[in-house]
Amino acid sequence: MTTQTTEHVVVPQYDPIPPRRPFWVGPLVAIVVLVLGAWATVRVGTWAGDSIRPEVGTTVAAGLEVTVEIPSGSTARNIGALLVDAGVIASSVEFVDEVSVRDLTSALKAGSYDLITGMSIDEVLEELVRGPQGGATFRLTVIEGLWIDELIASLARQTEFTAEELTEPLLSGRVTSSLMPASFSGEQLGHWEGLLFPDTYEFFADATPDVIVGTLVGTMEDRVAAVDWSRLDELGFVDDPETATNEAIYDALIVASLVEAEAKLDDDRPLIASVIYNRLEINQGLNIDAALVYARGERGVPTDADKQIDSLYNTYRYAGLVPTPIGAIRRASLQAAADPAATNFYYYVVVDFDGRHGFSETLDEHNAKVAKARADGVI
Repeated sequence: MTTQTTEHVVVPQYDPIPPRRPFWVGPLVAIVVLVLGAWATVRVGTWAGDSIRPEVGTTVAAGLEVTVEIPSGSTARNIGALLVDAGVIASSVEFVDEVSVRDLTSALKAGSYDLITGMSIDEVLEELVRGPQGGATFRLTVIEGLWIDELIASLARQTEFTAEELTEPLLSGRVTSSLMPASFSGEQLGHWEGLLFPDTYEFFADATPDVIVGTLVGTMEDRVAAVDWSRLDELGFVDDPETATNEAIYDALIVASLVEAEAKLDDDRPLIASVIYNRLEINQGLNIDAALVYARGERGVPTDADKQIDSLYNTYRYAGLVPTPIGAIRRASLQAAADPAATNFYYYVVVDFDGRHGFSETLDEHNAKVAKARADGVI
């Protein structure tokens, strides 16, 4: 990877002197925007291994009745291609964009639809959100921040399948993710950490494990593709802006997962992301409790003894990013990792009972906030 994760060293706490950012980074970012903007419009692949289909371009007379079958587990891109094929809409790109803007990815329902050629995208979305008439379906919900084994266990509780049956499509290679680094085989469950999107989904009653986990993987790919990652070079994840790879985006997903685990309020997410990037820039340990808990492998408040765990997820002991994401990531955390706030903050601590954090530039300022939070009974 072209990131700061290649070497982990022990780094003590200190008041950092923030390095100056080069004045010439603006033009370089402009180049990246053009290159990555083009890349982001095409997803490398879907969970089923299909490439994104181009616009069909066939002309179909408007006003004709057509039946369109939307398979269970279809992504917005798959659905858009089917609708263009049937002549219902003219552009799958516009359809996918509208789904993303309205945040309707998980609201589109599978089934058989009687539609009319030449419909507007608004009309089609109304039908797909309402759902087909007839056909037994069920819903399941995946919450943010779950570890991959917890996520699979949650799916098992909400379906008739065992955890082993739901895991097998991932480990066997029947379901794949374009977001997984090339160095990962996918044959270990930990390789799938952070690559299944948390949301509420609706499936036909006969949905298989492949369809269920494949839909979560495909939705994560769609969500990531919808984010503007043009700042990756500025943030230190791309050495050559013309060859930005999935490896760089994967590292950004790790940051997003740390933000997800630490932030309780959306306003804090870009600020926490800025702290992470600022510390990575000077190779200072991240000191993230959520990663330490992940290293321990058991939920709960971490202890001082836990800080001695010899694990690359122990960010008190090792500087740099952890090896993988540490949980399922929501959209707001992805956005925070892609576009962090511009700050000189290097520390944060929870300062009220709503979960809001206080941010500091120096260790003395941080210690004062910690002392007040303890005096107030917040921590």
